[in-house]
Amino acid sequence: MHKMMMAVLVAFAAPAMAAQPVRAEWEQPEVVAVNREPMRATFFNFESRDKALAGERSASANFVSLDGTWSFAYSPTPEARPKNFYQTGYDVSKWGSIQVPGMLQTQGYGKPIFTNIVYPFPANEPLIPHELNEVGSYRRDFNLPASWKERDVFLQIGAAGAAYYVWVNGRKVGYSEDSKLPSEFNLTPYVHAGRNTIAIEVYRWADGSYLEDQDFWRVNGIERSVFVYAENKTRLRDYKVTASHDGRFELAAEIAGKPADVTVSARVLDGDKEVLQASAAPGADRKAVLRGAVANVRAWSAETPNLYTLMVEVKDARGQLISATARKIGFRTVEIANGEVRVNGKRIMIKGVNRHEHDPHTYRVMSMESMRKDIELMKRAHVNAVRTSHYPNDPRWYDLADEYGLYIMDEANIESHGYMQLGDQAPTPEKRAAIQLGYKPHWLAAHLDRVSRMVERDKNSPSVIFWSLGNEAGTGPNFEQAAAWIRKADPTRLISYLGHGTIGEEHLPNAYVDIYAPMYDDIEKMADYAQDPAYKQPMIQCEYAHAMGNSLGNLEDYWRVIRAHRKLQGGFVWDWVDQSVFAKDEKGRTYWASGFDLNPKRGDNSVVGDGVLRSDRTPDPEYYELQKVYSPVVFEGDARSGKIEVVNRYDFRDLSHLSLAWKLERDGVQIAAGTLPAANAPAGGRQQLALPPAVADAVAKAGSGELVLTVSAAGTEGQAGWSQFVLASPAAAAQKAAWVAPQGYQLRAGKALLALDPASGLVNYSIDGKVLLKGGSPNFWRGLTDNDEGAGVDKTHKVWQTFTAQRKVRSVAVEGDSIKVLFSFGAGAAHWENVFRMRADGTLDVQASFTPLRDDLPDPLRLGLRFDMPASLNQLQWYGRGPHESYVDRKTGAALGLYAGALADQYHSYIRPQESGNKTDVRWLALSGALKVSSDVPFAFNALPFPYEDLYLRPRGTWKSSEIAPHGDGSLLIDMAQAGVGGDTGWSLDGRPHVQYRIPLQAASYRFSIAP
Repeated sequence: MHKMMMAVLVAFAAPAMAAQPVRAEWEQPEVVAVNREPMRATFFNFESRDKALAGERSASANFVSLDGTWSFAYSPTPEARPKNFYQTGYDVSKWGSIQVPGMLQTQGYGKPIFTNIVYPFPANEPLIPHELNEVGSYRRDFNLPASWKERDVFLQIGAAGAAYYVWVNGRKVGYSEDSKLPSEFNLTPYVHAGRNTIAIEVYRWADGSYLEDQDFWRVNGIERSVFVYAENKTRLRDYKVTASHDGRFELAAEIAGKPADVTVSARVLDGDKEVLQASAAPGADRKAVLRGAVANVRAWSAETPNLYTLMVEVKDARGQLISATARKIGFRTVEIANGEVRVNGKRIMIKGVNRHEHDPHTYRVMSMESMRKDIELMKRAHVNAVRTSHYPNDPRWYDLADEYGLYIMDEANIESHGYMQLGDQAPTPEKRAAIQLGYKPHWLAAHLDRVSRMVERDKNSPSVIFWSLGNEAGTGPNFEQAAAWIRKADPTRLISYLGHGTIGEEHLPNAYVDIYAPMYDDIEKMADYAQDPAYKQPMIQCEYAHAMGNSLGNLEDYWRVIRAHRKLQGGFVWDWVDQSVFAKDEKGRTYWASGFDLNPKRGDNSVVGDGVLRSDRTPDPEYYELQKVYSPVVFEGDARSGKIEVVNRYDFRDLSHLSLAWKLERDGVQIAAGTLPAANAPAGGRQQLALPPAVADAVAKAGSGELVLTVSAAGTEGQAGWSQFVLASPAAAAQKAAWVAPQGYQLRAGKALLALDPASGLVNYSIDGKVLLKGGSPNFWRGLTDNDEGAGVDKTHKVWQTFTAQRKVRSVAVEGDSIKVLFSFGAGAAHWENVFRMRADGTLDVQASFTPLRDDLPDPLRLGLRFDMPASLNQLQWYGRGPHESYVDRKTGAALGLYAGALADQYHSYIRPQESGNKTDVRWLALSGALKVSSDVPFAFNALPFPYEDLYLRPRGTWKSSEIAPHGDGSLLIDMAQAGVGGDTGWSLDGRPHVQYRIPLQAASYRFSIAP
């Protein structure tokens, strides 16, 4: 999550004194569970092969779901909870109800809290303030069939937290914590055929909450499915698959329950064809190891997610089936070789994103539909890797990643950000170690438990290629021991962990992991690491390109450097989806809500819009930049020579599966199109392509105008990439009509009239008596983006907001065929001059020049003119980059073309109102057929159906997204320049646009025309 290293106020009290009464399990970090079953891989033992292949556990007679409506009581403190509610005679008839899965706070019980670094309670590990620790008491009945009488019965709670106790039929079963992993309990001694009663007591906070200090909504409840299931007295308890890209296969199966003579068999199917069969009997340790090999295996990778079906059967001594289970497996190998991360022997590039589990209605409860939409949008954007920030995800997510092809960095549910930051601020390493939880022995069990259980659950997913020990939790022996445990338990994957937030002017790799995964290293720092031979680990940034609000500038610049150094292998953008939720304002309008909107007394002021998607999965404009930069195919070269090169950025695939096409546009209008011969450039290679004669023929016949060639590659999976080449630039438009002479402070030609007010220096431009534009004031400011605010631009650059609003007319003059207005700002700070002329056909020529007079001014955020326009001008057409907004540092993914749309659609609804709707490299724009703005030199503009000042920064929580709607006059901002959006970070000066994307403090001018 975001990595603000500024000072925060955290109430860290001294550790608990030794002389304390016996505490509950939820205040003992050494106690992570009571009577909980050991973790196992995600699978279900079916009673038949057919059901195992279908994989629908609800179809099994051995499965009973406990999802749905439960009786529920909410208590503000542990002391106020109904202590004996688990007793079968306890009357819950007057209780409320709650849905499972579901979070308490979405169903009217308590309030959500959003906080980044600061714990949501006074930190005094391992204690929890009882007065803040809400408790949810769940109860329901369930029926078990009589056929289960001779079977063992187990309960699975998919995920709940922060900690919980379980009772069945009035008897205490056990306890567990870790709100992102399942717990299982053996209910056999507690249940009977017929009606049974289960009670679960869920605590909002527990000692484990000190390890769950992630930058997300602090909500709680039972967030994944709950069910009971029956097993034979002798059962397959767990199994581990190892399948290498060379076809080698190993299955290690563990049998549990009543001792019996059984055989474990494995069949690997390629579709319906059996390609491997093996069987073995368990040894004295009750483990069976089966080995074999698949000839001519089709390896799994994110680009080629080839899956086989594994069927595991357990049979008794007579050969009768005891159970069958099936899952998809992939044959792949992960390793470090020659200092590179390699999959199946090939170096890979991680084009990744971080992803929180979040839904705008249900918070942490994820539907299959939402997860599938996420993964399809990722694949469309050429994302090939996901970091499960910052906890193990819903098990179904890994199945989807296996199926669609995504590399997973699976992250343990460990983040003690508050203590990490406090320790990092300590003056000595010894004092740092005395603070951070990774150094404290009484936290070792909890660290190992969370890491090991994650590995055990997800060990059979081919998509998982990295294990992450956590996030922003400091360093220390607890992490080193966790890494050592993984080395022994699963040497087939790589380990990642940083243990820091953003790091200053140094590199801090950890020797006990395989990759260096810093966060928010800038381009120069990445290059320094890559070029320093002292550092051997490959770098894959665990977080970079902070996409908060209108952001993700200079992403292509990042990747130019990444592609230039073999030690750099990509990174994970922060992050995939906004964490906003739907709420209603005082007028009943829906808006994107943050924590300070829903619970202003708790949490912090974090704006929760860090994603490249809105929380409803609508792409932000920056999504298309990500899509272009991550695209596996681009075209390079001088197309005017008749030849270009296709560049293959795939790691495994050649280009034979793609079709290549071209189109030629003159001034945005297509005049010719066709296909190119198929290419077969190998992965990582390039191939020269001769453009077909039809391209040259079309160019020769095109005549004047700007000619743009677009070349693209596409396959059955969608577009793989595109590039554009300008073949001819337009000649400057010939001006035929003569200039008209000013009449006082007016210019008139036919139905066109420009009237200038000498007192304000502002103008009205009207046609046939109808005012189309008014204003023309110099504009240096913008609705500050989240990055602007995080960098303090609202303070450091405020002079430009003042100058935008306060200007002095220094002089107004009529000189020849022009009217000139000179504005001054401050006391000798800057000048701005507008020069207006009009041709006989009513075309208005505008020349504007900016002259800074002092060299101590900050860089302006924009240079341009601000106009108002009537609401009737509500349709827009433009020739420039689009169709979405673009900025000087975020325009790689915006193609040059001819676009049109409603003015109301030009604003993108960010969580917090801010700059939006800008268009770059514009040749001309037209409004409702009433007027056209054009220039010989590309310019930028914003056209919005409301006063642009609606986007200005306001205090937190006072101006919501619902406030932005068409009203009053529209705004037309015609700019010679606007600063980029930046986004290396979102909380420091590093979040500002890079220097080359800022506006230099120097004289500048531009010219454009307005025609009816």
